Amino acid sequence: MLNYLFEVSGEESDLCGEQFFVQVDPDDKSPLKKAWKIARENFKGEALILTGLFNDEMAEMLGFDTY
Repeated sequence: MLNYLFEVSGEESDLCGEQFFVQVDPDDKSPLKKAWKIARENFKGEALILTGLFNDEMAEMLGFDTY
């Protein structure tokens, strides 16, 4: 699986600085596009930035919520 790490970046948001993973199957037609879609669905109206791509082991060690 691909684990895209996102962060809420809107300084006005109560969630600013919150990090989370979006896990996507690498065999999906457009995994990055799908990851952005999932992130936006779960954090509607928030400014988001993509900060990295991690393997399953690293994502699990970091322990952030995963969508």
